[in-house]
Amino acid sequence: MATINSLKAPMSYRRKVILGCILLSCSMICILMTIIFLYVSNTANKRVEEIRADYRIIAARRDDRVDLLTSQVSALQHKLDVIPDRIADKTITKVKKVVIEKEVPSAKPTEKP
Repeated sequence: MATINSLKAPMSYRRKVILGCILLSCSMICILMTIIFLYVSNTANKRVEEIRADYRIIAARRDDRVDLLTSQVSALQHKLDVIPDRIADKTITKVKKVVIEKEVPSAKPTEKP
């Protein structure tokens, strides 16, 4: 009597071909998914660059507008700083006139006696 020590049943040729086809199809799916991912990623990167370019243009316009508004505000601030000086000058001249007018009549009555 001959005993077989092998517990494994031999695989048939057909099973090996089916297993190979399954593994090949899985690897093809992985390759296809990688290609799709790269395409989508590339398209998304292009779109992101377009959006960044748009925002750069918008930021440049905003900076130009800020510069314009800054110059306008500084001009208005200069005008507002000049106004108190002019008012103070006008007030000083009016006060001097009033003081001179009050001094002149008070000097005349003292000269008469």
